[in-house]
Amino acid sequence: MRINFLNKLGLSESPRLPFLYGAASLLTLLVLWVLSTSVLGLIDARTLPSPVEVVGRFLNLVVEPFSGSTLIGHVGASLYRWALGVGAAILLGVPVGILFAWVPAFRAVFNPIFEVLRYIPPFAWVPIAILWFGASTATQAMVVFIAAFPACVINAQLGVQQVDPILVRAAKVLGAGQGAMLRRVVVPVAAPAIFTGLRIAISNGWMALVGAELVVGKVGLGFLISQGQNNDSVSTIFVGIIAIGTLGVLIDGLLQRSETLLLPWRKPRAQRDG
Repeated sequence: MRINFLNKLGLSESPRLPFLYGAASLLTLLVLWVLSTSVLGLIDARTLPSPVEVVGRFLNLVVEPFSGSTLIGHVGASLYRWALGVGAAILLGVPVGILFAWVPAFRAVFNPIFEVLRYIPPFAWVPIAILWFGASTATQAMVVFIAAFPACVINAQLGVQQVDPILVRAAKVLGAGQGAMLRRVVVPVAAPAIFTGLRIAISNGWMALVGAELVVGKVGLGFLISQGQNNDSVSTIFVGIIAIGTLGVLIDGLLQRSETLLLPWRKPRAQRDG
């Protein structure tokens, strides 16, 4: 009988194994970065600065303003605009998706409009947004909203459409009205698909925000990167890039944690059983 090597080590069922793999891959990348820049000097610092230089620039940006604000100020501005756009997309997009699936007349009227608009890239709206709102927070939040809205609608619609009709009929037999059926049966069953849509929307909105800040921003991480380019500071650009990626991972992790807490039935069986 062939015995799995991981079973010998007692790691096959360990919840820490994915974390260990991820940590090992990041550590490998860091080692390669150090070797290619600081140790062997294979890559010029103007092309790829060393980790030490990036860390030093990061510490400097935390305490000293750059282009009008410290790194914390740029992060705060980006998060604020992103929260406005994504929040509006979720508050409007999820109900619209549910209505698309639940009310055929609503879908017949508004779905063609949605289908046309969702294929227009978010950045195509930047000139219009500037004309409407100027180079303001509203312009960038609008771009975020446009990028995040379709995922909220589509996944909410799919989640409701995939609800087992037997559950709906059973709720009707027990005397549930349309509102009670949505609250107690349809939305809870569709919640996993809705959360998947939220994750996609958050990611799309975050990337769109950075792009908008590169074009019209006066503060924020995208603006920080563009000013790093203007000042010929590659280390500043890398600080901005790493901050964007790190914040994206943290936001996604918080959403996954929220899904685990709000939808406990979605936990793996091994985790539920302890």
